[in-house]
Amino acid sequence: MKKSKLSGLWKKAAVMSVAGILAACMGVTVGAEEAEYKDTLIVAEYGDSDSLDPQKNVSHEKIMRELYEGLLEIDAETGEFVGALAESWEHSDDYMTWTFHLRQGVKFAASGKEMTSADVVATFDRLLDKENAGRYTQNVEFIDTVTALDDYTVEMTLAYEYGAVEDTFTQACTYIMNADYLEEYGSDIGFDPATIDGTGPYKLVSWDMDEEVVLVENEEWWRGEVGTPNLIFKIIPEEASRAMAIETGEVDVMDRPGVDDVQRLEETEGLVVFNKPGYGLHGFQFNCSEGRVCADTKVRQAIVNAIDSETICQALYGSIGETATHAPLAPQYFGYTDMGVQPYDVEKAKELLAEAGYEDGMELSVMTYDGYNKGVELAECIKANLADVGINVTIEAVDGATFTAAVNGITPEEMPWDMFIMGFGGLGGLDCDGCLRRVFVTSPDGLNTNNYGWYSNERVDELLNGAIVEMDQDKRREMYAEAEQIVYLDDPVAVYFNLRSSIFVMTDKVENFSMSATQRVEFEKIKVRE
Repeated sequence: MKKSKLSGLWKKAAVMSVAGILAACMGVTVGAEEAEYKDTLIVAEYGDSDSLDPQKNVSHEKIMRELYEGLLEIDAETGEFVGALAESWEHSDDYMTWTFHLRQGVKFAASGKEMTSADVVATFDRLLDKENAGRYTQNVEFIDTVTALDDYTVEMTLAYEYGAVEDTFTQACTYIMNADYLEEYGSDIGFDPATIDGTGPYKLVSWDMDEEVVLVENEEWWRGEVGTPNLIFKIIPEEASRAMAIETGEVDVMDRPGVDDVQRLEETEGLVVFNKPGYGLHGFQFNCSEGRVCADTKVRQAIVNAIDSETICQALYGSIGETATHAPLAPQYFGYTDMGVQPYDVEKAKELLAEAGYEDGMELSVMTYDGYNKGVELAECIKANLADVGINVTIEAVDGATFTAAVNGITPEEMPWDMFIMGFGGLGGLDCDGCLRRVFVTSPDGLNTNNYGWYSNERVDELLNGAIVEMDQDKRREMYAEAEQIVYLDDPVAVYFNLRSSIFVMTDKVENFSMSATQRVEFEKIKVRE
């Protein structure tokens, strides 16, 4: 059996994401050994989770990642896969059998039960259940069997060769759940604190949806004590209100400040702004379902050519250092290919519209959501640009609940918009499979559970389904490059705008602010001086 590490092709992408950027955000530590610290860390969060079930969650994962852990994780300094709940692991020479040796003495936070191989098997049995397929079942379809060899040893056999096995086990959907809770609560897990039990640094005390999430330290956490025993997320959707909360000291850390607030907050005494390139993109995705105007490739190409995404990005996000995208995924991912900014050519756009039969113009409906920085302003820029080529845009700004419902497994008849705002990124790992195959391969059931705009291209399906079962990493790169060329330029799936930055604001009393290799804020390490 062979011990597996992250391949050299991946290390550069992983290491560049975090190493060497945290010192300025640690807070003042002089005399810290004599300092007194708060017992509660309060975080202003822009939006709540739709579920705290890792196999169902479709919103952000900040809160969930404080509750659960997976078998593996990626080391921020080396870029290698390292053990989390699995202390060690190995694979057979043909990569078709994987054996995981679990840490002993790991306790679930709520029940106090020791985690064993039975919990790992139950977790994957649920995730792999084809009769009751979940949101992320397709992510693990490469697994054939999951068997407990003893209380602390799990053997997984693969159904076919798979090029990103270890990366999958760092993703949130594979976080290990309590087998007893799975049996007792079933599909009700994730909505009530009584149903949530993970091995993470905190356990859930109370959850007032869209208001406040209260967590308390898991005193049996196998990694040791957390920095602050109580962790509260205050859900504050409005940018101005979040800024006020950090300025007045109501909260210790603020997520996602408004673009217009960043410079002022940087200059505010007592505050520190953390800003680094993120792993996600903003864009407006096309509704490609049958019968919609954007089902026509020429219409989509015309819209892409009619929008000056680079100028828009500079105008809206240049002040915080965000740049226009050069691909349908961020540069940190394995498989990324730089293709430059999407073209801006008004005359070409008019030609394409005429070829599509819209030489006299057309109507287009666009949905946006202000949970994305400058989401409404982006839609207004799209409207202005498209007017130049005879496309009349109607904008509808929706609330968070409506946005989530629109990308949570509906039929084409339930989606009234031709374009809609979207964030693009992976699921916690660093392989581009999570950014591409999950969301761009043809929907198997006609719902937009993951492929939010019903995009369908036979060659893209062939490339993405083929790349993930290719074991030669250089060949995988070639296949991903071709697929990216198609979805970004030839048969575009979206109009892409900005490579998002990860921006947090904190008081200068915050110590040990850090991010994992996959940009998870490690709230469990933070301490706040009185």
